[in-house]
Amino acid sequence: MEDNRKTDRPDQPAEPEQQEAKDQPGKNRNPNEDPQAPPSPDGPPDSPNPREETPRPGPAAQEAPAKGWSKEELTRVFEHSADVILKSSYFGPDHAKEVVLAYSVGLCDTMMINRHVLPSLSVHYAQNGALNRPLLRLSDALTIEGFDKTPTPSELEEAVYSGSLLLFFVREGLLATVDLCNSPRRTPDESSTEISIKGPRDCFIEDLDTNIALIRKRMRSSSLYVENFTVGRRTRTRVSLLYIHDIADPKPIEDVRKRLNEIDIDGLYSINQLEDLLLQNRFKILPLIDFTGRPDYVISSLLAGRFTIIVDGNPMVLIAPATLSFIMKSPEDVHFNYSYVSFSRIIRILSLFLSIFLPGIWIALMAFHQDQIPFRLMATISVSRLGLPLSAQMEMLLLLLLLEIFKEAGVRLPNPIGQTLTSIGGLIIGDAAIRAGLVSPSVVVVGAITAVSGVTLVNQMLSTVISIFRMFFFFLASFFGMYGVILGIVLMVAYMARLQSFGVNYLVPLSPLMPKDALMSYLRLPFAYIRKRPDSITKAGQDADHEGGDMA
Repeated sequence: MEDNRKTDRPDQPAEPEQQEAKDQPGKNRNPNEDPQAPPSPDGPPDSPNPREETPRPGPAAQEAPAKGWSKEELTRVFEHSADVILKSSYFGPDHAKEVVLAYSVGLCDTMMINRHVLPSLSVHYAQNGALNRPLLRLSDALTIEGFDKTPTPSELEEAVYSGSLLLFFVREGLLATVDLCNSPRRTPDESSTEISIKGPRDCFIEDLDTNIALIRKRMRSSSLYVENFTVGRRTRTRVSLLYIHDIADPKPIEDVRKRLNEIDIDGLYSINQLEDLLLQNRFKILPLIDFTGRPDYVISSLLAGRFTIIVDGNPMVLIAPATLSFIMKSPEDVHFNYSYVSFSRIIRILSLFLSIFLPGIWIALMAFHQDQIPFRLMATISVSRLGLPLSAQMEMLLLLLLLEIFKEAGVRLPNPIGQTLTSIGGLIIGDAAIRAGLVSPSVVVVGAITAVSGVTLVNQMLSTVISIFRMFFFFLASFFGMYGVILGIVLMVAYMARLQSFGVNYLVPLSPLMPKDALMSYLRLPFAYIRKRPDSITKAGQDADHEGGDMA
């Protein structure tokens, strides 16, 4: 690499068109002709021969490499990138043919450069003596891809930082790339957040192409459409939209496509960031887009008429439209017997209500409505509260805060240590609080039931949101008793009824009421009886003989 680099960065190539045309005769000729060949007598020098058919390259061939750059300009583009290597190699009998190689260390396979690219270039120049045609194929395994027009500095940066090898033929002024990407990646191991018991154990990783391949190997149909987008002016993050064309409703697809094209930010590095940018309700509380790390769950969602968004660099993919009934489902539901799955879904719904309402209802009964508690239970509770310095509201508030602290500590620590701290620490501190006379045993029992009920929820985002609703109902019950709880329920239902996920109501199929979809959403029928997809998600008038409609 040469050290004489300038600090200014060109926006356009420095040579004017006349000088470029003078230095590169036959610029607009057939790309397979010799650049040094004389012009055709049947036409002007800048037009192809009208009596000869232009040879068509093979399926692997791309457009001829673009012209208009110089070695100095290329050097200035990457002068501040220490991880990009620029080196010159000389070929030909007299070693007069200079080719500049530019690649990023760690992203490009340097072994392939030394074993295949350089020897292939040496053989080509030894046999031809000059670059008398576009090098569309270096070997049986390597193909050069050219640019259909003069590339911009951003296009060159994207090619190099994507792991490609950039070739610059100095004498001809040609630029081309060779795909030698070897970026760091891990294998699709079992997901640590969604444990598989009977289902497949592969999961998504941080590579977009691998994630699409995991879906494609399960969906061998051309009706699965894949659309690519680039988001972020600096990160240029690749984003893919997947949906089944003849099943999904075109309105949500067009909506999400429009929103993806309208995103204008510096960088995209998180699926939650993309979720906030896609949703019109920016100050949402409940999750309006589901996420998963399991390909089998994505397949069942696609067959139900939903679409999937994959972000390069993230091991989780987004699934939408998402309703409350859909978020309550587990990826393992399709792998177990219908009776057990139906029972499990009822347990999850019960756990959702317990996790939200139990502390508030308990405080309302203890502080305002003692007459509604059975006499024997009230006597037991009164005896256990003798000598306590805190009121029932302060006891419950202290316990709820301790539960949230334990939950946060368990998430931040490594998995085995976090689980141990949450369980053992909760038992020790709870018992110590009772012995110290800070809280009563009944409050500890209520807090433990609340914490365990929240863990049964599948969606992690929903579990965190439940804590906010729980504190909301607790404060309403502390000040207004059961009237506050009832008021909170009315406000929460009204808020959820207004939510929409890409045009689909959040409380579907309960609001608006769809009895058939409700049966499939909250229960699981045998697969032989699942003959129809959910009406609220898919196109109207779809065929009713598919088994993918379970994911309502």
